[in-house]
Amino acid sequence: MNYPSVLTSSMKTIISQKRTTICITAWLTKLSSFGVVVLTTLLFACDPPGNIGVTPLTPVGTIYTDTLTVRTSTVLADSVRTSLPDIYLAGRYSDPLFGKIEASAFMRMALEFQLNLGEEAIYDSLVLYTPYNYTYGDTLSTQTLSVHRLNEDLDAAKNYYNNSSIGYDATPLATQSFQPKPQSNGLLQFKLPDDLGRELFALSGKTAGQTNTEFYKVLKGFALIPGSENTAVVGFPISNRTLNLRIWYHKTTDATAVSFPIYANLGTDAGTSVRAGFNRVTADRSGTALENLQPLVPVPASSTGNRTFVQDALGIRTKIEIPYLKSLANNGPIAINRAELSLKPELSAIEPGLNMPPYLVLLETDATNRIYYGALGYEAIVNNDASAYSQVPDPQVALYDTKFKNFTWFLTTQLNAMITDYKKTNSFLVAPVYTNALGQGGTRFQSQMNNRVSRLVMSGKPEDIKLIVFYTVARE
Repeated sequence: MNYPSVLTSSMKTIISQKRTTICITAWLTKLSSFGVVVLTTLLFACDPPGNIGVTPLTPVGTIYTDTLTVRTSTVLADSVRTSLPDIYLAGRYSDPLFGKIEASAFMRMALEFQLNLGEEAIYDSLVLYTPYNYTYGDTLSTQTLSVHRLNEDLDAAKNYYNNSSIGYDATPLATQSFQPKPQSNGLLQFKLPDDLGRELFALSGKTAGQTNTEFYKVLKGFALIPGSENTAVVGFPISNRTLNLRIWYHKTTDATAVSFPIYANLGTDAGTSVRAGFNRVTADRSGTALENLQPLVPVPASSTGNRTFVQDALGIRTKIEIPYLKSLANNGPIAINRAELSLKPELSAIEPGLNMPPYLVLLETDATNRIYYGALGYEAIVNNDASAYSQVPDPQVALYDTKFKNFTWFLTTQLNAMITDYKKTNSFLVAPVYTNALGQGGTRFQSQMNNRVSRLVMSGKPEDIKLIVFYTVARE
C-alpha cells in the first residue's frame, strides 16, 4: 500500500486520524514466524470495528511517537567489492573532508566474433574508444589518462576489491590530455601503437583469434591510469558496448575503412563467463576528520562534529541504530502501523564538482557492521514496505526530496520484523546508488553499487534525524 508521506502532512491531519482499531489480536509481539509473515497483511487490512462486524475482545490504543532515539555513526567497510562494475573509474582529486582520492580501472577485452578478416584485409590502425558520462571533482583543469597493457591475467571467477591490484606495463600505450565536460557525455579515443595493432591483426584466421581463452594469452587487457596532476575522477560506462577496442582495416579491392570490435563488457562465451575487470579506488585521509577511521569500527557522529559520512567505492557508510525500538513494547504487545525514517544531508558540505548522490538505500547490518546477505545471496537492501518479508529483492530507493531537503524511507514492515525478532539484523548502513530501478531483471546489485566516488555528509543533529512511528498497543 502506498501512503503519502507523514512528513508532508500537517500535525492536525495526523491527530484527526487517531481512532481505536482492531486487527484480530493474535498478531501481538510474541508471534511465531508464520504469524509475523501474516502481520503485514493484517495491518494493512485494518478497519474500524463497526465496518467488519466484530466486537473488540481487547481494548486497543494507537500511539504516535517521534522521540525514539536514532543513533548514527560512520563505518568503514573491511572490503568493497568492485568487480564487474557498470562503469570504470580513472582519475584523482583532493577533498577537504574525505582526503586524496585516486581511481584506476582494469579491464579485459573479449571477442564476440571469431577474428576472420579475410585474405584481402590490410591493417590501418588500432583504437580504444572510452566514452564517459560521469565526472567528480574539479573539471576546469586539464586531466591526463594513460592506457597501459596488462601483464597479469584477470580472472572472471575472482572477486576484486577497491584495494586489489594487478600488474601492468610501466610504459603507456597511449596518453590523452583533455578537459572533461561535467554532467554531459564525452568520448576519448586512444590510438594505440601499430606494433600492438599488427600483433592483433595477425591473429585473423589463427587459433588465438578464434576463442577468448587463446586470445587472452595474447592480450590480457588494459589499465586506465590517471596523471599525477589530475583533479577529477572520470567514469566510463560499459553499457551498450560503447567501451571497445577496434581494429581498423580495409580491403585491397575497397579503400573504405571498416573495423572489427573487441568489447569490454561481453558477459559469456559459449556459456563461460568471460567478463572481468574492477576499479581500484584508494584514499589518503591524513589531516581529515576521518583520518583514524578503521574498518568495522563505528565512529559516533558526536566525534566528527555532529555529522556522519558516506562515500561509495571507498566503503564509507553511515550506520543507523534504533537502540530502544523494543521499549515500545514495555506496556504490552505492540504492532507498528506506520513508520518513516527521514535523514537530512549537510548541504553546506556540497562543493562545485562534489555533488551528493541522487539516491540512497539502506543495507541491513548488525553489531558486526558488515552487510547482511539474504538467502538468495543478494545484498540485503531494505525492501519496499509491501515486500519487506519477501526473499525476492525489491529494493527501496530513496530519492532526495528537494522540498523538504531530506531522504525518507518507509519502514513499517521492517521495524515490525525487527521488533518481533523475525529479522536478526537490527541496524542499517546508508549507501548510495545511481538508479531508482535498482536490480531490475533479477540482476545482482554489486555492479550498481560501490563504483562511484560520490560522497555525502549526513547531519547528526537530532532535529535532522526523524523516526516517526504509529503503533498499536494491546491492553492486557
